Amino acid sequence: MTATGADIWGQADQFHYVFKTLTGVGTIEARVLSVDNTDPWAKAGVMIRETLEAGSKFAAVYITPGNGCRFQARATTDAAATSDTSVVTTQQTAIKAPYWVKVERDVAGNFKGYYSADGATWTPMTWNPQSIPMGANIYIGLAVTSHNNSATCEVKFSNVKTSGT
Repeated sequence: MTATGADIWGQADQFHYVFKTLTGVGTIEARVLSVDNTDPWAKAGVMIRETLEAGSKFAAVYITPGNGCRFQARATTDAAATSDTSVVTTQQTAIKAPYWVKVERDVAGNFKGYYSADGATWTPMTWNPQSIPMGANIYIGLAVTSHNNSATCEVKFSNVKTSGT
């Protein structure tokens, strides 16, 4: 998968998103095999998003080339995105691809992020849970941004798995 784009951040996202629809609760997990280092904040990971608009609410867990595994979200449409920066652990910031990431939405509308070295034993992100009100019908998929409009970031994923309707 490839992408350019300024970032998945701020009030409007620029990225490549491969998705399917999800109704209700669900989970997406994937192994991020590699992420081109187009910027330390280039991102490759899993995302659950309310709409396909640039300022949509979302919850996502990414692998970055220079900032490890991170959990980011936008809780209000067209508002600034937020992240786990205030609680990120040194273990998370040391993570590099290949690594597994997962995000899930529960029945109460809470989003939880996880990471794993092997895809079997999952470590919860320190920023769990994030309460983000979304409609019943949303989008679930893979997200990539180069964090650099002048560069194309290539990412390799494997073992993508979703649950839910």
